[in-house]
Amino acid sequence: MTATNDNTAPFPLGTPAALPSALARLRIRHLQALDILQRVGSVRQVAIELGITQPSALSLIDDLEFAFGTALVVRDHSGTRLTPAAQAVLARTRVALQEIAMGRQIALQHGGATARLRLGASPYLIGVAIPAMLARVRVQRPDTRPDIQDGALDVLVARLAQGELDAVLGNVERATLASNGLSLDQTLLGSEPLYVVAGPGHPLHGRATASLRHALVGPWVLPHPASHIRNLFDSAVFDAGAPPVVPQVECRGLLNLLAIAQASSMLTIAPATEIAKPMWSRDLTRLDCGMTLRVPPYVLLSRHYAPPIPEVEVLKACAQSVAVGLFGAMEEPTGGVADRGVQN
Repeated sequence: MTATNDNTAPFPLGTPAALPSALARLRIRHLQALDILQRVGSVRQVAIELGITQPSALSLIDDLEFAFGTALVVRDHSGTRLTPAAQAVLARTRVALQEIAMGRQIALQHGGATARLRLGASPYLIGVAIPAMLARVRVQRPDTRPDIQDGALDVLVARLAQGELDAVLGNVERATLASNGLSLDQTLLGSEPLYVVAGPGHPLHGRATASLRHALVGPWVLPHPASHIRNLFDSAVFDAGAPPVVPQVECRGLLNLLAIAQASSMLTIAPATEIAKPMWSRDLTRLDCGMTLRVPPYVLLSRHYAPPIPEVEVLKACAQSVAVGLFGAMEEPTGGVADRGVQN
């Protein structure tokens, strides 16, 4: 499969009229063919899934290579595979396919009167911030239908980059953002400290202060070693010159940590906002033991659109308003978002 290009001159982003003519002639089916080929590795299967002949499927690939001006597919004795250039093209065209599908779905709902807002976040942030955010969104845009999805932060960011989500709320590292190859808008929201807490029955329960030496004795329930909260904790212990803490229990999720500490007379760490809730404050004691950790700032991530999607812009404003109430006003740190992120 060879490739040429009828117009390789650069053109301004956001100006479809300036697209080279070969690109302008592409159809949705061309993008679907590349997507299917990456998934199944067979031109024959591409033809079957699209309901066309195999020569027609090959023609779609030829059109794509001509339009993008480079080889996208390699066929040899080991089968059919995409070139690195095709992988880069597909990372962006998949977003286009997702957006087209979502646009059709919205148009079919009451003639376009309902706007769907797909928002991803950790279970902790869904409980802490999202209810108040959505209440404000519904006041300003009552036609919005939110779809809230939880999951690990890296998975949610990948789904955002692929067009499966409209926004993600969480703590995100620069490396995570850079890895998906897309420029994402970041709305800085705020930050909060993590504190050590003791469950009922623990020797330190009911005490306002304790020495770090006594606190590190445990027993502890902590996040898994791969999580960023655990990394923050382990770094603080190392900086204090103490030996590494070996937790008695490890699990995922801040709410799970608190529930286990509450029921099992253990120590754990949790954000100030969550500890202050009545369901925890009645039973858990926040300890001042010289170990206060501040999680990197919370941010709302979204893809960049020109012009912006109205419901996403409303979500940003509502998220900032809620964050001020929860975490206080915050100035953006030098260099933007903090270099270290946190996954719950």
